[in-house]
Amino acid sequence: MSRRNEGIAKHILNNSIFVFFFLFILNPGRCQEHLPRRRARFSLTLALGLELEITMNSQYLSIFFLMVSLPIVTHSEGPIPSISLEHLDPTLPPAALAGQIPKCSVLVLQQEFTDTTGSPPASANYTHPRECPFPWTRVILELSVSASDLQRERIAAIWIDGSEILRTITPLPMAPGAFWTVRKDISRYSAILRRLGDPSYTAARGRGIISMMLENSDSPTHLPGVYSANVSLHFYRGSTTTTAAAAAAHPNTRSLYHEPADIILPISNPTGYLGSNGFWFRINNETHIQTAPFALPMNAYRAVLEIFVSYHGDDQFWYTNPLRNSYLNRSPGTNLSTPRANGGLRQLYANIDGQFAGGHIPFPVIYPRSINPFFWSPVAAIGAFDMPSYDLDLTPFLGLLLDGRTHEIGLGVRDAQAYWLVSANLHVWVDLWSDAVRAGLVHYYVPPLKVNRNAEWRNLDGQSEINAEGLWQFTGWVSSSRGNITTAVRQKIKFKSQIEVQNRGAVTQVEVNNKERMMVEMSRGHQTLGRAQMLVEAPLQVQTTSVSAAGGSVFRKARLFHQLLESVVLSEGQAMTTSTLTDRQDAEGSALMRGEDPVWGSGSTRSSYKYRDDNTCYLRALNTAGGVVMVDTTSPSCAAEA
Repeated sequence: MSRRNEGIAKHILNNSIFVFFFLFILNPGRCQEHLPRRRARFSLTLALGLELEITMNSQYLSIFFLMVSLPIVTHSEGPIPSISLEHLDPTLPPAALAGQIPKCSVLVLQQEFTDTTGSPPASANYTHPRECPFPWTRVILELSVSASDLQRERIAAIWIDGSEILRTITPLPMAPGAFWTVRKDISRYSAILRRLGDPSYTAARGRGIISMMLENSDSPTHLPGVYSANVSLHFYRGSTTTTAAAAAAHPNTRSLYHEPADIILPISNPTGYLGSNGFWFRINNETHIQTAPFALPMNAYRAVLEIFVSYHGDDQFWYTNPLRNSYLNRSPGTNLSTPRANGGLRQLYANIDGQFAGGHIPFPVIYPRSINPFFWSPVAAIGAFDMPSYDLDLTPFLGLLLDGRTHEIGLGVRDAQAYWLVSANLHVWVDLWSDAVRAGLVHYYVPPLKVNRNAEWRNLDGQSEINAEGLWQFTGWVSSSRGNITTAVRQKIKFKSQIEVQNRGAVTQVEVNNKERMMVEMSRGHQTLGRAQMLVEAPLQVQTTSVSAAGGSVFRKARLFHQLLESVVLSEGQAMTTSTLTDRQDAEGSALMRGEDPVWGSGSTRSSYKYRDDNTCYLRALNTAGGVVMVDTTSPSCAAEA
């Protein structure tokens, strides 16, 4: 008998034994109560020559057949690989600068995290290494984490002097010894590091502070695992413009950071060092707007707001929320009796002194316990290790801000349920040749977001659809030593959410798609100096089939398609550059869930990542099944697609 047939037989036998244990041992009373009345007897003749007979309540037969049909990982020869303890991010590693060694590396924080309920962030004083003065070509943040035992996923962030530089969510460690590494290019935050490396600044204000928060999960129970975290900074010098280096460096498709800002102002909780929320602002509903004061230097000629966000509690699965009739028929201002009833539309936005200044539909990062936890072991979902931040060019608003007074930035989430964690950084560029510049806002066009909502429900079954479209335009001029330059910002979004539920709530199909276009154009008179055009599309499809099991557990089969598409076109004078990014994941599998915790299951995930610009092309394919890495290949050439 072949090893493959033997593996299949053992797989069915193991699954059958597990079902037997689950149905009869975990809930014997209920099964014995029904067995005399309704019985079904069947046998499985295995390739091993064994015959397994199981007598069970027929209402559980569907669970049995679902479980024995889980994906099977078999190997025709050689030892069967063990489950991977290393969790992987299926993207482009930013620190692998081909053939380059950091000029210097510094370990800035070490901490063990257990139960952090009510605790402030872990903090450490930062001393910049003398052997690594500015300028640097690139700065890489590295976060290395290991888990001593089982744990739940937890949201985390790293700040420097209150400015957030990384938002991440841990994987779901399913075995002791799990570990992972997150690397992020933080060169755009060089202004903070330059300031902390300036002896005159540190002499006047003291050393900077590195802080890290690893928030508890929303579950009331705690698991024994301890997270051990190391945070390091790697400083690089020398050219990174070669093809090999560019292909190995994480692409920065955010064209709003052509050059790092001169000043970065934290828009975060001022009590972050002491409070249990760290530097995060917490948003509890759609009317809850968190605000922070700020003042710009009089010679600022450009400003970009970068917003970090994550979602939790009732909104952890906002992108799968159905739109219920109870929401459509509610009176204005009334609360929902069922929180997850207002549909899957959310919009992150910012105000300046109460005036709308732009917004984005958040990319739906899928957390490790979501849909099927076995999809995300050992591979991370798109954006989970380095959660995306969202940029708003505020340059057209400088005419309202360069008056020497303190102003206010507000952060909110449209249709939010409790709760969202937000913070922001205000990147500011200053004119070193002027003490003050002049500016004015000349065009402000913000019509209301057009939203169409439809829902048809009968008890648990039905369908809902949400369509939303928005267009915003801001134009302003700034007169500085660079000349009188007009900046025009145009942003357009198109969002659609369709959800259908059948079979008394057992079958759910979710289809979500968001398209955003943004253009930032700079001109002097009738001459266009530069233009940045950005397109983002994020389709998501999820199908789940659920069967109630004993003891309140649920057996669920799921299938997932998720993709992030980004394209950027930059033009400056006669020169033009183009870059594209395609990040895709397909997954399927089954899991037995008790509440939100996995009891048993399996999953397979196929991840593909492609980045391409005018000079380079980088490909990565990472396939996992049953907790095992089956394929992990990279290529610095698009010829590998052929």
